[in-house]
Amino acid sequence: MGDYYGHRTVLIVALGVFALGSLSAAVSQGFVWLVASIAVAGMGASTLYPSSAALVANSVPLEIRGRAIGKYSAIGVSVFVVGPLMAALLTEAIDWRAVFGTQVVLAVSLAVLGRSRVHEQPAGSPRRFDTTGLVVLMVGLTAVLVALMQALAWGWDSPATILLLGAGGAVLAWFGAFEWRKADPLLDTSLLGRRSFRGIAIAMFAAQFMITGFVIYIATYFQHILGYGVVLAAVAMLPATAQMPYFALVIGRITDRLGPRRPAIGGYAVSAAAFVWLAVFVDADSYWLLVPGLLAIGFANAPMFTALLTALSNAVEADERGDANALVLTIRWIGAATATMVLGVVIHATEGAGGVPTTSGYSAAFAVIAAVTLAGLLACVVLLRDPSVDAKPKHHHFRPHF
Repeated sequence: MGDYYGHRTVLIVALGVFALGSLSAAVSQGFVWLVASIAVAGMGASTLYPSSAALVANSVPLEIRGRAIGKYSAIGVSVFVVGPLMAALLTEAIDWRAVFGTQVVLAVSLAVLGRSRVHEQPAGSPRRFDTTGLVVLMVGLTAVLVALMQALAWGWDSPATILLLGAGGAVLAWFGAFEWRKADPLLDTSLLGRRSFRGIAIAMFAAQFMITGFVIYIATYFQHILGYGVVLAAVAMLPATAQMPYFALVIGRITDRLGPRRPAIGGYAVSAAAFVWLAVFVDADSYWLLVPGLLAIGFANAPMFTALLTALSNAVEADERGDANALVLTIRWIGAATATMVLGVVIHATEGAGGVPTTSGYSAAFAVIAAVTLAGLLACVVLLRDPSVDAKPKHHHFRPHF
């Protein structure tokens, strides 16, 4: 929608949807109301990334795009750093509803700022929106993701798990074939036919698997194994997160100089080594032995995401960037759901008495993350390329504001 109707317009509407969903969650009464509210907020939140990333990439020339995306990533990562700690403090000091209330204030403030500070970019030619494709994609993804998330509770051999996985997989396969033949598809899946884009998609799946698995399960490790409270667990994660904004800025400049391929390869290599370190030392029940691995993860995160976001912007035309970012984001969230499910199965397979996770389960989980990260490294080595110009933007009608 952003490619054809303007990314700023879509961004502001998405912020409004996110604010409404968060407000509904803050005042919700009952589980169903809360989950439905989060679903609405999620629709708004998921739309923010493709439009904002396209706005940034389209506003700068190729030679400084890495620097701009580095700043974009640094701002996003800064929220990632303080988010868990803020949520923990708000929950303990006030109530969990305060987290959603804070999101409402942020969304409204950003919408006002967006209208006054962000310039609309020329949109493409209006087209018929692929409503059928949207419904089919939502049904297929929902079926698969619910099955993956609930398989641990329902059982892999339960009729519900088997039915949802089979039906969702069939619907998604049909969606891919259907969209491939359409003149104006919802998602341009033909982008996956490009070598570099295919490498970016695989690598981003691995990166999201890594970061989601890390954030969720290092926090539960601190709480279940080391006995930390919610706030202390969030503080304990800081060695892996506090330096991310700085490295995002540095990697943006390095990417402009060297291209995205080499920084991305270095990031995946360091990250894989860091998770091997964690897998080895979680059995020691010592936080300080984990710190070198946590620091390495914080260092490696920026080369992975900043370099790949730059590579993604370089691999497509200006009027394809919303579509490309949306397709990669969909693949990333499938990676996030897969990480939650796979690592949950690995950890709970070794539960001790009373259903308490053991250090061996966490060790195995971090080893799995290291293996998936190595797959991302292989995708970067084999498929990612550094052409001087993959796709020159068709227009730069205004000065960037960073």
